[in-house]
Amino acid sequence: MGLMLQLDSPYRGNAELVAVEPPPAAVQGLTGSKASQGQRDIARAWLGLPTDRCPHTAVGSRTHAASLPVLAATPSDLTQELIYRLPFNRVFEDLAPRLADVDQNGRNEIIVIEADALRGASVVVLGLDGPPSGKALKEKARSPPAGSKFRWLNQVDVADYGGNGKQDVAAVITPHIGKELTLDPHRPPQLVPCARAMDISNNLMGSPELQLTVIMQLPGQHPTIIVADMSLKALHVLRWEGSGANAKFKELADVMPLPARVRRITLLPDTPGAACVWLADNAWRRVTLTNAQRSRLPEIAV
Repeated sequence: MGLMLQLDSPYRGNAELVAVEPPPAAVQGLTGSKASQGQRDIARAWLGLPTDRCPHTAVGSRTHAASLPVLAATPSDLTQELIYRLPFNRVFEDLAPRLADVDQNGRNEIIVIEADALRGASVVVLGLDGPPSGKALKEKARSPPAGSKFRWLNQVDVADYGGNGKQDVAAVITPHIGKELTLDPHRPPQLVPCARAMDISNNLMGSPELQLTVIMQLPGQHPTIIVADMSLKALHVLRWEGSGANAKFKELADVMPLPARVRRITLLPDTPGAACVWLADNAWRRVTLTNAQRSRLPEIAV
């Protein structure tokens, strides 16, 4: 498996992320955040109750969310608004909650970044619990904290990285200093790190742009992570391979240098195994995952 980076012309397609606006009930929504829309038991989730009680500026603002409102679907096709509120020492240091069926029970969970004033950030999985007439949002699992005050992490995505039929949560721990990719299998009530890769970053300090990673998967292959290096000026191509104590992240191609810093990486929805990289010089570059052998050097056309 190799990586082909085509630099012959900027990509002109529609690679913008689609923002789902919060419903009217979100009168205290976090400025600059995006709501997530679901098709299962969670219709919408967004970030609310802005507060500056944890003034870290990893994502460009001292203001973060103190609550997570949710519109839960009901059997009568109506929605019920639920609100998950954090204690005074915590905030959601995120800009978009994600929805995925982490425990594979047919219902979605919410995956969001939560920051503790003393222990730093964790990935937290929340889900609906209780009967249809009395549902509540409850914590299902969380990753270890990043370690201390203002230590942050950024999600990558949820996928079956190991090909074992179970969902794992990937994240980059301290993308501005430690720059370490971790793979955390879902083992409630914990997300337990089992793999690490260094020289990884998916956020520029102070930037609200969190989409610096994509997951690609070709038929018969495990998911592949395309992510920037610690300088944000090159790309890593990583896949989780092996089993047990021998499992590890494998670099599938030589690190790919880029002519400018990465601003965003976006999948092309109509082209399997392809994505676009938006660079700091405002040019788009197309990235294509192929079935080339590891020994083959990536092709770069200038």
